[in-house]
Amino acid sequence: MISGGYTDRQDFLFKEVYRIPPNDISKAGVISSIWDALNDPLLGSWMDKRRFNAQKLKTIMRISAITGNILAVARLFDGGMTPWQHLALLMFCNMSQDIIGTMDEVAGQKVRNAISPLTEQRGRTNVWGRMGMRLGWPLADFAMVFMAFRETFGFTDYQIIFYGACIIMPLKIASSLLLTFIRQRVDYSQPAAGAGEEEAPPRRSLLQSFQVVKHNRYFIASTIANFITVFSPDVGDELMIYRYLVPSFRVFGREMSGEGVLVAKRVLSGIPGTLTQPFVRQIIRRFGGPLRAQKCFCVILMVCNLAKYFAGYTSIGRLGLVILLDSIINAVQEWEEVAGALLNYEFFDYVELQTGERSEGVTTAVNNLFSKIVTRNIGQVTGNAFLQWTGYRGGYTQDGTRPPARYLAFMWPMLNLMPLIDWGVRLAARSFVKWTPADRARTEQALASRRAAAQTLQEEPVH
Repeated sequence: MISGGYTDRQDFLFKEVYRIPPNDISKAGVISSIWDALNDPLLGSWMDKRRFNAQKLKTIMRISAITGNILAVARLFDGGMTPWQHLALLMFCNMSQDIIGTMDEVAGQKVRNAISPLTEQRGRTNVWGRMGMRLGWPLADFAMVFMAFRETFGFTDYQIIFYGACIIMPLKIASSLLLTFIRQRVDYSQPAAGAGEEEAPPRRSLLQSFQVVKHNRYFIASTIANFITVFSPDVGDELMIYRYLVPSFRVFGREMSGEGVLVAKRVLSGIPGTLTQPFVRQIIRRFGGPLRAQKCFCVILMVCNLAKYFAGYTSIGRLGLVILLDSIINAVQEWEEVAGALLNYEFFDYVELQTGERSEGVTTAVNNLFSKIVTRNIGQVTGNAFLQWTGYRGGYTQDGTRPPARYLAFMWPMLNLMPLIDWGVRLAARSFVKWTPADRARTEQALASRRAAAQTLQEEPVH
C-alpha cells in the first residue's frame, strides 16, 4: 500500500512532468491492451491445466515479487529521454509485468483458496490482508505532503515520485513475499473425483478449460459488467484534479496547496474503512450474504457519488462534506471487494462440485484482463481523449499558469458522475444472479463428502 503512493503516480508523472500528450499515451495503451487480451486468459487456463503444487506456486510468487516490483519502478525513470522513449519503456515494462503479474495473481488465488476448504476462513485471510493495507494508507500518500509544501521542501515532482519509489521498493518486495509462507490445508494439485464419478476426470483441452466457467454465474455477470464499464473514461490521478481545482489554504503560516487537502481527505476518509475492516464479514452477513450485500453496496455508492458532485469543493465546509461522503464510499468499497472475494471463493467451489475441476486460473486471468484494460488501456484511451478535448497539456504548476477553463469546468463532474454509471451497470448485472448462504453451505458439505470419499479410495489397498 505504501509503495503505491509512488509507483501509482505513473499517469501523473507522464502527463504533468514529462508533458506527454494524453492521446500519445493512449497509443501505448492500445498496444498493451492487445497484449493483455492475448496472453491473460491463455496463461490462466494453462495454469489450471498444469495443476501446480504448493511449492511451485510459491516459487512463481517469489520470482514475481522481485521482478514485478522492479519493473513497476523502472517505468518511472526519466534519464532525459524523449516522450517516445518514455512510451517505449512504459510498453516494455507493462507487457513484461503483465505476464509476471498474471501468473502471480493466479498463483496467489490458488494459494489463498487452499488455505482452507471453508469460504469463511478464506475470507478471514482476505480481511487480514486488507487491514494491513489500511494501516499503510496514511503513509501511502506521504509523497503528496512534499508536493503540498513544495516551497518548504524544495523537491521536484520527479524526485518525490521516482526516488521515493526506489526507497520503498525493498519493503514492497518483502511484503509481496509474505503470502508465500502461508500454510496450505487443501491440495488442489491432486484431482478430486468429478461430479458423480469415482475417479478424477481427464485433463481438459484449452477450450474445455474456458467452458468450465459457464457454471460460474457470478463470474459471467461480472464479466459482462466489466465489459460494459471498460469504456468509462479514466481521467487519471485524482491528484491532477485537486492540484488545480481546490483552492490553497494557510496552515501554520505556510501555504498548503490542493495536494495537501487531498492528503487530509484521503487520511480522514480512510479511518472508517480501517475501523470497520475487522467486522466486514459480520457486516456482510447482516446484509444477507455477499451477493445481496454487493447489490446494497452498489446503491449506497451511487447515492454518495451523486451527493459528492453536488457538494463541490470551493470552501472548507463543502470539502468537509466531501470528506464525510468519501469516508462512506471508501468503507463501502472495501466491504464490496470483500464480498466479491467471498463470492469468488464460493463459486470456485461450486464449479468444482459441478465439474470436478478448479477454475481459479481462467477466472482470475479474465478478471485481471478487464481490470488492466480499465486502468491502463481502454478506460485510459477514453479518459485521455477527454483530457485532450479539454485542452490539457500539463506542467501548469511549473510554468505558473492555469489549465484551460474547459478542464476546470468538466473534471469534477467526470470524477464523480462516471462512477454512477459503473455502479449502476454492476447492480443490474448482479441482479440476474441467484445465490444464497444456504447454497454455499450445501456446496461446502457436498465437496467435503466427495473429498472424503476420494481420500478413502486412495487409501484403500490395491488387490
